[in-house]
Amino acid sequence: MPGAPARLSRKNPRYHPRGSPAMQRARGTDRILDILECLARENRQMSRAELTERTGMPRSTVYALTDLLLQRGWLEEGGGALQLGPQASFLSNAYLHQHGFEQLARRILSELSAATGTLTEIDVVEDWVHVVALSEGRMAQGYLRPIEGARLPLMPTAAARVMLAELPEETIRRNIPDDDMRDVAGNPVSWESFLAEMKAGQVKGYVTVTGWLEGTVTTLACPLVDGQGRILASLCMIVETREIQENLHFHLVRLQEAARKLSGIMQRTSWPYAEQLWQKLHGGTSGGS
Repeated sequence: MPGAPARLSRKNPRYHPRGSPAMQRARGTDRILDILECLARENRQMSRAELTERTGMPRSTVYALTDLLLQRGWLEEGGGALQLGPQASFLSNAYLHQHGFEQLARRILSELSAATGTLTEIDVVEDWVHVVALSEGRMAQGYLRPIEGARLPLMPTAAARVMLAELPEETIRRNIPDDDMRDVAGNPVSWESFLAEMKAGQVKGYVTVTGWLEGTVTTLACPLVDGQGRILASLCMIVETREIQENLHFHLVRLQEAARKLSGIMQRTSWPYAEQLWQKLHGGTSGGS
């Protein structure tokens, strides 16, 4: 019939009968990707039995495909368990080097802002000052996105309580003047309370500071850690205080998930800017020494 859509048949080049070589190759490729993604998602060694259970593939298929991946260097085996191999690492590193930490980080910040409706930042410490390294999103009630590179006093910020937590107490006291020991509203902050908040933040994995914009805004921060376990930066979310009081768990889960992603990128590539600042902060070079 004129104008009718072409029927899929052996004469149609798009036709592939079930079980044809093309369909088999596509399905095999899909299953290979399932194995690699499962290992990447779990981020640990897994046995073939675990992969069979997690992917839902037949046991024989898992064995055949993992043998192929081992031969090609996509997997490594040790102690009867499998993990991603050098080929997977090569591909991951190539992607990271093509895009760079800051470009990848900005994507994660944007996703976090979109999911929570908040302003998000990655902050660092430079010369004993809080610096906004990257920022994405906007917030209601007139809180505009700060300029990247903005410098703020350390004492009032949640990020400071995260980023200074690994330093000796005497180093912190030596480099922060007593006159700077003030909260957002300008009220005095004791060393005892500041240090206690840092230690509590280490235990909980996050810090909150309320009081911004006359108490209507709260900052929520958690650490970003590199492959050596160093806290290179802080991921910070600026949230309406009412939202934190009512939905802390909602925001915290998403903040910490984004922090894990960012830390994972740090562990596979480098962020020279933050690494240099960490060395300066921890290496004995300080403005107050």
